[in-house]
Amino acid sequence: MAKKFFYIFAAALLLTVVPAFADTIVQTQPFNGVPNMSGPLTFNQFDDNGGLWVLSSIEIEVNLQANCGQLVLDNDSQDPAAGNFEFGAKGSISSSDVSLTDIAFNPITGQVDAYYSGAFSLDPNDLGDGSGDYDPTPPDGMQYNGTLQTDSSSAFVNVGAWTGYMGSGTYDIDYSVIQWLDYGSISGIEVAFTPVNACGDVTVTYTYEVIPEPTTIALLTISTLGFLKRKKQ
Repeated sequence: MAKKFFYIFAAALLLTVVPAFADTIVQTQPFNGVPNMSGPLTFNQFDDNGGLWVLSSIEIEVNLQANCGQLVLDNDSQDPAAGNFEFGAKGSISSSDVSLTDIAFNPITGQVDAYYSGAFSLDPNDLGDGSGDYDPTPPDGMQYNGTLQTDSSSAFVNVGAWTGYMGSGTYDIDYSVIQWLDYGSISGIEVAFTPVNACGDVTVTYTYEVIPEPTTIALLTISTLGFLKRKKQ
């Protein structure tokens, strides 16, 4: 009976001295250019290393930067015009290879909005300012020179959607970035712009538990039993 108890105790002790430990695999794929633009980004699937790596979570992060570009608003109406404008870029992700569903069962669109928001107030049209000249000169016109704008979004993939992420192959996540401009579509305002420059990246992070190999467990078992026997003597 004492011997049986000894081995049960040894096994229990072994579980405390040979824990699994967490590790991560991080993959980042960049993109850049002038909107509107889109394309595939290729990532490696999670390989469980013969069952020794147990996947704990998948996180997807999208980053976007927009810079430069120029916006001109020119009021050709006989009435004053005032409102707010937005200028920059918007981005999103999609995939036909893997499911982009978060832990709340909502779609992971990765929507990121890297744009500047400001106010404008334009006088009625200057008589020397004709239609089609896109004159930014105040008081009936304005010009905005693009500045650096950034945004990011991240979410964990629902465990029920992991299938396409696991294996020894690859999958694609598609990015899309559009030039964003909104001025309220006020009647009488002429608009001209040069697009922004955009860049960013998509990052996929696997967090997983590492299970010790059987050889390691066996060696630790022998060592533990030897230690217990010495203690018993």
